[in-house]
Amino acid sequence: MKYRNAEELTSWIVDDYEQLINHIPEEKIEVYLYAHRMYHATYVPEDGVYQFVFRNFFRLDNPSLTGEFKETYFQLMEDVREEKRPNLYRITKELFAIPNHKGNHTLQFPLATAMLHAINPAFPHYETSVAKAFDFSSTYHLSGFYKKMKRYIDQYRHMYETYQELLGKEELQPALNHFDERFGEYDLPDEKKIDLIVSQLGSTL
Repeated sequence: MKYRNAEELTSWIVDDYEQLINHIPEEKIEVYLYAHRMYHATYVPEDGVYQFVFRNFFRLDNPSLTGEFKETYFQLMEDVREEKRPNLYRITKELFAIPNHKGNHTLQFPLATAMLHAINPAFPHYETSVAKAFDFSSTYHLSGFYKKMKRYIDQYRHMYETYQELLGKEELQPALNHFDERFGEYDLPDEKKIDLIVSQLGSTL
C-alpha cells in the first residue's frame, strides 16, 4: 500500500509551516511534557492524578473501556519501565484480551502507542490526525486480531521510518526554527516537534 512519504510530507509542511505551528495548542505541549516527565518520577499504578491527566489527554476515558482495562493498561505501563524497546505487539495483545463493557474484544493499537510515546517521544503516537496526514487506510474492514495488527504494524513502521527521515531534512530547519521561536520555553526533542507538526497537518485535512 502507498502511504504519504517523507518527501510529500516535507513539501506540505514547508508550504505552510508557520500556519501549522501557530495553530498547535500550547496545552498539547504542556500536558505531554507532564505525562512524559512524571512517568519517570512516579509509580504509575498508584498515582491517581497521573492516571487522570493521562486518561483525558490520550483519550483513555472511552466509555466502552472497563476499569479492568485501564488498571491493566497502567500496570503494563509500569512493567515496561526498564525495557529499551517495549514490545508493542505484546502490549496490544494483552489489552485485546480484556473485553469491553459489551463483552467484545477490541484492538486498541493507538492507545498502546500512546503508552510508548509518553515514555519516549522517539516512539510515534498513532492517532487519528497523524493517520490522516499519512493517508493510512482503516483496519475496520479487516477481520480478526492478526490481520488488523499486521496492518497497524506496517503503518507504524512507516511512521517511524518517515519521522527519522524528516528529522534529517534540511528543508524542515526553518519550520523547526519557527517552532522554537513560538515554543522556545519548552524543552522538546525534535522527534516531538515533528510529531506535533505532522499531527497538526493531519488535523487540517
